[in-house]
Amino acid sequence: METNQLKEIDMTKNIARGLAMAGVLGGAAAANAAAIDVSALTTDIGSQAAPIGLVGVAVLLIIGAVKAFKWVRAALS
Repeated sequence: METNQLKEIDMTKNIARGLAMAGVLGGAAAANAAAIDVSALTTDIGSQAAPIGLVGVAVLLIIGAVKAFKWVRAALS
């Protein structure tokens, strides 16, 4: 290819990249225009922390019990 053709291809790529960035930035500006109220969601997540913690503790206790049972069984055999 000739150098003029290569320069044209590079210019076309740069223009396409610039237009893509302009679209992304324009979309980001439009996305930040409206505020979303998330207070109800954060309150709901906060109220679910205790039950989730209890389930996690129960799972850990079961895992610990299974490990202890295997350890005792291996020691006795």
